[in-house]
Amino acid sequence: MRTAAEDERAPGRSHRPGRALRSRSPRLVFWLSWLVLTGLGSVWALANPMAAAPDEPAHIVRAASLYRGADLVELRPGLLVAEVPRIYALTHEMAGCYAFHSTEPASCWVPEWGDVTEVVQATTSAGNYNPLYYAIVGAPTLLEPRNGTLYLMRLVSAALGAFCIALGLRSVAEVSRRRWIVPAVALATTPMVVFMNSTVNPNAVEAAAGLGLWTTLLLALRHPDRTLTRRRWWRAGVLVVLLVNAKAFSPLYLAIIVLTAVLVVGWAPVRAALVDRRTWPGLALGVLGSAAAVAWTLTAEGVTTARTQAFPELTTERALNNVLRLTSSYVEQQFGRFGWHDTPAPGSVYLLLAAALGVVVVLSLGAARLREGAAFVALLLVVLLLPLVLQVPNASYVGLPWQGRYLMAVSVGVPVLAGFLLDRRAPVAAGVARRVSWVLLGVVAVTQLLSFWENLRRYVAGTSAPWFEPVENRWDPPLPESVLLGAALLAVLAWVVLLGWLAHEPDPDPRAEPELEPGGPSVPPRVSSGTLPDSAPQVRGAD
Repeated sequence: MRTAAEDERAPGRSHRPGRALRSRSPRLVFWLSWLVLTGLGSVWALANPMAAAPDEPAHIVRAASLYRGADLVELRPGLLVAEVPRIYALTHEMAGCYAFHSTEPASCWVPEWGDVTEVVQATTSAGNYNPLYYAIVGAPTLLEPRNGTLYLMRLVSAALGAFCIALGLRSVAEVSRRRWIVPAVALATTPMVVFMNSTVNPNAVEAAAGLGLWTTLLLALRHPDRTLTRRRWWRAGVLVVLLVNAKAFSPLYLAIIVLTAVLVVGWAPVRAALVDRRTWPGLALGVLGSAAAVAWTLTAEGVTTARTQAFPELTTERALNNVLRLTSSYVEQQFGRFGWHDTPAPGSVYLLLAAALGVVVVLSLGAARLREGAAFVALLLVVLLLPLVLQVPNASYVGLPWQGRYLMAVSVGVPVLAGFLLDRRAPVAAGVARRVSWVLLGVVAVTQLLSFWENLRRYVAGTSAPWFEPVENRWDPPLPESVLLGAALLAVLAWVVLLGWLAHEPDPDPRAEPELEPGGPSVPPRVSSGTLPDSAPQVRGAD
């Protein structure tokens, strides 16, 4: 039997766009996903004033100094000085009047540009961070220094994050059962993920690469296909490199992702992947990238260690109590808390996302087998308790600096794993699953649009301004407000329609796939029409 991958490459076969549209070609899914998500991130990038994101000035200075070969001089542990064109140094001033003051529109900052090409000194707290992300988003600094260059850096970051998520969706398009995992990926791409992608901050690529890796790794192990093996593991290797070289804790997050995937799928698929030579190039890329990331952190002092107790009042008991009280805030931040964490999403966004996530989590736990359910519960505990484990021991030295975005590379795996288990076990009738998935996609559309609108309103007029009345001292974004709102609406609708199109391709058999557990029978079970055992290759397109 010819696989879809071979079928699409066969001489004389039609490669017309209409055929690709009908077959949900993985290549087409990748390009459309990358285009739509880049567009959505770009609209966010233009709707936010420059430096209106956590630590964005520090990351901009780091990227600019990297391409200029500027020497970084340490002022104190964790804070360095670099010489960069004045336009990049000015980012430290841009948010000074409205950061942490959500009632102030961005118009409160009156620019005094001067000579923006003049080389001046600027501080950065990211001077010791891994350079890979900054080498990518800093490429526009090779152009003439100006305000547009800053926005171009944001657009590059948006495209990079979209690329990572699109790689994961290409993996999804290569398997036949995806009715649940597609809306799960949409839920994982929270408004906070989109917002971070639109800024200059390595948390953006960390979360996006984590999301892409969750889907790629789980599906590559669960649905082996010899015609897709090499490219799938190359894809995983690229995502690993981008993930582990983002932040100092990124290798830890990689370990959590890999361990969870192994626990969920079992050892037999992992062993089969490890002995297959076609996986070795991608695995080698991931191992080398991980080794380079760890080496950089150890040699460049990527993690700053405090030597004195700056917060002696934070005893272990008090720190533990404070972190537990902040846990719900960390979760809220992963859904969406914008600006310098001064702009929450509307309350309905949190309610809708929590309800949607609760549905898929409860259904997946009900459908999962014992090992799968245990791994899922362990992941939930990691998301909730890791901030406690990493903060409490050093609280008297560094305080409680944790923010929800730090853990998004792991937390995006919660809905992805839930969707993966639901597709694997299929506990819900196909018709019901179809309707529920459309409801979930509708929730995604509503929450994305409400978040964008609230964030734009905050910078244009401030959160205390009336919604539908003229206000003084409005901030004028690079594009008119109506254009940005229209573009956001189109981008979100395109995103939801694309995912609905991908999720609802007719499935020849909605029943769950039969299992071959480790140690089980060596003879494959009887295969009913339209159903493949675990070891059989999938027959999805792979071009």
